[in-house]
Amino acid sequence: MKLFSSGSVTLTAVIFIFVSLLLSTSYLKYAMSAGVMQKYRFEETKALYLAETGINVEALPVLPKITSPVLVISSDVQFRNMGTYRDVYCSTFTDNMGQNIFMARGKGTSYFKNTMGQPVSVTREANLQMIPESFAHFMYFTESEEPGGGPGLGSYVSFGGSDVLEGKVHTNGQMQMSSWGCPDFTNARVAAAQGIAYNNCNPDQWLSANDEAVEISFPPNNAHQRAIENADFVFTADDLLFQSSGRDTLIMTEIEFVDNGFMISQWAYQIPPIGAEGPPPTTFRWDLDTSPNLLNDRRIAFDAPWDTLTGLYFTDTLFIDNEDVDGNDISNVLDDYEVGDTISVFAADPDSNKNWLGIIIDISTNVSGAIFTISNLMQSFENGFVDAEEVTLAFLASPDNTIPFNRFANYHSHLNDGWSLCDTSGFHHFDFDIPPGGPDIMPTTMYYAGEQTVIYVRNGQVRVKGFVDGQYTIVTDKNTYYRRSDDFTIWDRVWNNIWIVDDLIYEDSNPMTGEVVYGTFNRLGLFSGANIILANTEANGARNNNNGIDIIVNAAMLASEGSVVAHYWQNTISTAAYNSPNLVNPATSLGDGRGPRRNPNSSLPSYTGNSDLRGYFRFWGSMAQKKRGYMKRNAPGPYNVSPGIGYDKDYHYDYNFTDFSIPPYFPAASRADGSMSLVIKAYGEIPTNTKEGTTQ
Repeated sequence: MKLFSSGSVTLTAVIFIFVSLLLSTSYLKYAMSAGVMQKYRFEETKALYLAETGINVEALPVLPKITSPVLVISSDVQFRNMGTYRDVYCSTFTDNMGQNIFMARGKGTSYFKNTMGQPVSVTREANLQMIPESFAHFMYFTESEEPGGGPGLGSYVSFGGSDVLEGKVHTNGQMQMSSWGCPDFTNARVAAAQGIAYNNCNPDQWLSANDEAVEISFPPNNAHQRAIENADFVFTADDLLFQSSGRDTLIMTEIEFVDNGFMISQWAYQIPPIGAEGPPPTTFRWDLDTSPNLLNDRRIAFDAPWDTLTGLYFTDTLFIDNEDVDGNDISNVLDDYEVGDTISVFAADPDSNKNWLGIIIDISTNVSGAIFTISNLMQSFENGFVDAEEVTLAFLASPDNTIPFNRFANYHSHLNDGWSLCDTSGFHHFDFDIPPGGPDIMPTTMYYAGEQTVIYVRNGQVRVKGFVDGQYTIVTDKNTYYRRSDDFTIWDRVWNNIWIVDDLIYEDSNPMTGEVVYGTFNRLGLFSGANIILANTEANGARNNNNGIDIIVNAAMLASEGSVVAHYWQNTISTAAYNSPNLVNPATSLGDGRGPRRNPNSSLPSYTGNSDLRGYFRFWGSMAQKKRGYMKRNAPGPYNVSPGIGYDKDYHYDYNFTDFSIPPYFPAASRADGSMSLVIKAYGEIPTNTKEGTTQ
């Protein structure tokens, strides 16, 4: 029994020792394996960091300047004895939103020895995507803090106690804080290129303040043409201008966003003063012969040559062929002229200063055309008409008294001197009624849109409203020239504004506050060549917010040559100086005179005292403008009335523009020297074929 017992203990001890050795060996093997894996993961991470280093050191200085792919570094570059980077490559492309994407990629390699003492290398590849900073990335941007957009401009606009902004706030000018209250910039990064007049405001309470900021180029370089070239829909508004016969007629476009697309309509209109009906303008070739029996070949001529000494025509007769420059028989047009009509004979080339104005005293006809006996009123010539030069005969109409408000001063805030033109800051008008039979150019038509859609309205104004379901940008031109209806020899221009006539809101936003859903697919860009104006409509709170309605807008807005501004020059203030034009000097007018008879239309005026406050402008988006537009006019200032005209502000930035995407083909922001500020869009590791490392 003792021998058996002793042998049993020995065997048990041997087994225990053997198992312990196995466990120890397994643990040591595991520990060594874990150490190797940890070492390998460390070297993998180091290789990835080396790839990132190559991108940062070699690619980032080059990336904002490239226009085509470029291999910056191909061979290994040693970095601080940690390893190498190589194959640093830069490229650029345009995505389906119209954004330029700048890409950089590079490889990094880490070197170490394995447990056998053999050298091993691990290579990883990194990829970086960046996009240019966009004007949609700014909550608020101005080229200048000078006021603009409408008439009666004050000396400056300041930020006061009612201003609450968040996100990026930038001006290329000087930013002015009010002496009567400070804005809430708690969540704003404020920057001004020409300094900030803080007054009593404390910038330490702002998220950040930079009063020596880098200037950003505005209007954005080439962005307008780029958006036009990539437009999915083009609607023309200049089809009725500069025709050989007939008056110049403008076209209004209205866009209403609906589910899956938008509805559009267009109708013709003329800007007063509108002249009474008369013969259309007709173009001929000038004839140097001064005798009616020599007149032919679609010509027109005076009975006397141009006097080179005085620079005048001493004439009392005008000879006119019965065919125009295109060979059309215009005998019936000549028959429409009457004794007493005022006519003009001028060069068809608008850049030529050649114009004669007079009255018809007598009319006679012959087989070849008509002979007008004329009396000179005025003439202006740098040089006389030359042989075969295209010259236009035009009837100058007196105003049509059957048209309401058909006076120059109701529609123009500049001098009626034949030379002055409507400016981007002055009277603008959207309220040209649809004809009784409906839109006469394009009846209301539904368009179904894709995921990203650019709508371009050429040479015309746009009225816009609706519920946005999709991603859109609306683009307009700067301005459009036309010949006045009452005097064919006088040119003026209309600024191609975007008019917001009702709520403009994403279909999934809060319908009461306008709050945008974070992560929503919907986007809207308003890219105006002129101004963006909150129109004086019932839906927008007209008549002192008679309907108790605020206006809601979800959009990235950019006014290239103007401002984002309330339509304050059309109002219902009781004082005539603020609601009506100055008939003697229209350049000083503060009101167009039509507010008291609109919303709804009425033959009798009605007023709202000293208040035409239209509720809140509830805005979620981004705003960029050349000059700062007024949202409210009140005392002190040109509109010396309280509480005044316009909107209280409720502004919020739409972070979907920075965190996800901007509206299609919305402009990028570049510095004044042409360089760009890039922001990271995406970053990641690119899988490589050297994932397991290489034994050297």
